[in-house]
Amino acid sequence: MSRIYYFNLATYSQTGGIENFNKTFLKALDKISNSITSISVYDRENKENFDNIQFENFEKNKTKATLYVLKNIYKIDKLILAHLNLLPIAIIAKFLNPKLKIYLSIYGIEVWKKLPFLYRFFFKKINILSISNYTTEQFKQFNTLEDNNIFYLPPDTDISINTNFDNVYSQNFFNILSVTRLDSNDSYKGVDSMIKTIPLLIKIIPNLKYTIIGKGNDKERLEQLAKDLNVEQYIDFKGFVEYIEPYYQYCDIFVLPSKGEGFGIVYIEAMKYKKSCIACDEGGQIDVVLDNVNGYLCQYDNINCLSNKIIHLYNDNKQRMKFGENGYGHLVENFTFDKFKDRLQAILSE
Repeated sequence: MSRIYYFNLATYSQTGGIENFNKTFLKALDKISNSITSISVYDRENKENFDNIQFENFEKNKTKATLYVLKNIYKIDKLILAHLNLLPIAIIAKFLNPKLKIYLSIYGIEVWKKLPFLYRFFFKKINILSISNYTTEQFKQFNTLEDNNIFYLPPDTDISINTNFDNVYSQNFFNILSVTRLDSNDSYKGVDSMIKTIPLLIKIIPNLKYTIIGKGNDKERLEQLAKDLNVEQYIDFKGFVEYIEPYYQYCDIFVLPSKGEGFGIVYIEAMKYKKSCIACDEGGQIDVVLDNVNGYLCQYDNINCLSNKIIHLYNDNKQRMKFGENGYGHLVENFTFDKFKDRLQAILSE
């Protein structure tokens, strides 16, 4: 059985899409191998108990984490890097142990650009695990790569649901939901585009309510935009929400017209509750939101497209239900934990 090191920046000490992906990765590794070590740069402790995983946490000390990997480099068969920032360590590891198999997870904007020559040369020597087809194409285009060593490994979501929650929305509203970070560095998420549609939407949907879940330093700008457009009464900035499931369960549609998603886990979380989705037509979310199948795609910041698609779904409950059923089927067929585990097992067995 192969001895595997899973080298990550953080899994349990931070929250976010990559950290959740790391959790799924470790859970899958535990099912398919009996000799895994997880090396985390930032974690202080792990919050899960696995039968086959030994945890080595280095509490923000990247040098010690690196030395630990290099010290044991001849004892392992496969080194999996959970982030591009760890690639220099893999280059050294491969030089020391040429027989070592190396895998690198890539997600989104960190590889949607031309990377240093040494990286581009080294990419051809290792296996790449790409979270979406869009990320694969962008990565190949900018770094002049073929796809013979690039594997598709999208994230999963837990398809079990809790229906014991009460409705979190006020009655008699048409509820639109977005879930995202509100950081100024992530203004591509399209929340401002959604706010700009509201003056158009309320002409047809006077009972509209737009709920935004997420926190960040861009919230003040977005709130000011709502005030400038005189639509703040139609928007509810929720910030951080501990129990997000009832918002997915009881919303009418989910909209996040972002152009920078590596994959877009929030769309499949909405599809778990059979919700129609509207997304941007560029980014990893196009693996999830299939235009006119389980939702609609619009060009980034196309206010007319967004408003027209939302109004169409408002007027056509049967279409919303059809898209919701199709979305749930797409999720079950492609993005469950068992699908993730099977894909990973096949990749590691190559």
